[in-house]
Amino acid sequence: MNYNRRILSGFILLGILQLSKQFCYIVKPLNISTWDTPNYNLLLKMYPRNNSLSSITSVHKDVAIPLWHIVLVQHPSKRRGSSRAEPSRTLYNSTVKTCEFWKYMRRVSAWYNISKLMLSGYGSNMSLACPLKRGVYMMNVIQVPPDTAILKFMYQPNNVYTIHGTVYSLNPKDGVTKRAICYYEVNITIYKNC
Repeated sequence: MNYNRRILSGFILLGILQLSKQFCYIVKPLNISTWDTPNYNLLLKMYPRNNSLSSITSVHKDVAIPLWHIVLVQHPSKRRGSSRAEPSRTLYNSTVKTCEFWKYMRRVSAWYNISKLMLSGYGSNMSLACPLKRGVYMMNVIQVPPDTAILKFMYQPNNVYTIHGTVYSLNPKDGVTKRAICYYEVNITIYKNC
């Protein structure tokens, strides 16, 4: 009986250690910049204390077909003893109509849960409708949870990642012509805290 308890407590301890390893990686925003137009305003705020962002988007004129273009770039740090840094690498590059966003995110399971939390959790009211109606839309907590498995694979000491995002208005008449209505850039790093 005592032997079974020791084995059980050993398995529980191993399980706890595995869980603690998953929560070691944290995304830390470094800086942000935005560019917008009079009909589409984006305000991003950074909260270094809890490693998160928030956004307020004011849409002053309906956007017939909004497109999101997102690029994730890794900027490797200069290695010790090396005369130059490695070139930057694009890890993710995608353009999607907002009304088809969930269809594409389901295919990329690594980003699906993060997207679901940001867009529909924490009291956010971000709309993915086509057309995007006039109004004020908020994402209250833009944060990558520390238990996100992909962080373990992305982690490289002292690397900086840049998220380039552009919101376009697609012309509904020809379905090809697009006009940029907003741009943002977020620089982040991933650090290991255990």
